Amino acid sequence: MQIILDGHSFILVHRTNKKIKRVSLTIENKDEIILKTPLKFKQHLLKQIVYEHKDWILNHIKRATPKNSFDFVSGETIPFLGKDYPMRLIKDDEVKNIKFEFINNEFLIYYNNLEQTYEEYIDALKLFYKINAKKIINPIFDKWIEKTELIPNKISYRFNKTRWGSCSYENNISINYKLLQFKEEVIEYVVLHELAHIKEKNHSKRFWSIVSFYIPNYKVLENQLKSKLF
Repeated sequence: MQIILDGHSFILVHRTNKKIKRVSLTIENKDEIILKTPLKFKQHLLKQIVYEHKDWILNHIKRATPKNSFDFVSGETIPFLGKDYPMRLIKDDEVKNIKFEFINNEFLIYYNNLEQTYEEYIDALKLFYKINAKKIINPIFDKWIEKTELIPNKISYRFNKTRWGSCSYENNISINYKLLQFKEEVIEYVVLHELAHIKEKNHSKRFWSIVSFYIPNYKVLENQLKSKLF
C-alpha cells in the first residue's frame, strides 16, 4: 500500500498475526513504514494511524538506512573481509535459488530469472556470509581463547540488525555473520569483546581493562563497526 507524507512516497507494510497484541509502528528503511496490528484489525484504520504519527515517522525516516544497500548488477562491488570485490551476474537455468561464490577475488552470482527480488539477493548474500563465518571466525576464536584462557560454552552465528555479538550468562556466544564485511582486525575485536564478557558480564572498568590489555586501539576498531551496509 502506497502512502504519501509531506510529498514523500512510502510503502506501508501491514503485518499481523495472532502473537501481535497491540498496534505498533517501526521504520526499517527509508522506503517502508511497518505497521503491526492484532488480527481482525480494521483495514480502513491503517492509513489513519500513519497520518496520526506523521511527525514521528518523518523524524525517524531521516535516520533510517536506504532499503537497497547494494546494486546487484555486474561491475558493482560487495564488501568481504575489509575489501570491496566486483560482482558478476551469471544466468543459470539450473539454479533454483540465487547463489553467491567468491572465486579469484570476484563474486559470482548465479540466478535463474530477472524477476527475482532484491530481498532474494540479500538472503543469498546473507547465506554466503553465514556459511563462511564459521570457516573464518572459528580460527580467530581459537587464537583468542588460547591467549585469554576464556572459554565459551558455545559459539553460534546468526543475523542481527543491531548487535555484532552477545554473550549469555551461560557463556554462549553469538556472533553476527555480517562481520565478514570488515577486515580481520575488526572481527578480532568483536571476538575478544565477547570473550571478555565471560569474565565480566557488563561494561565495567574491569571489562574494558581486559579489552584494552589485548587490543589497546579497540576504540578505533569499534568506530569502524558503525559503517555497516545492511
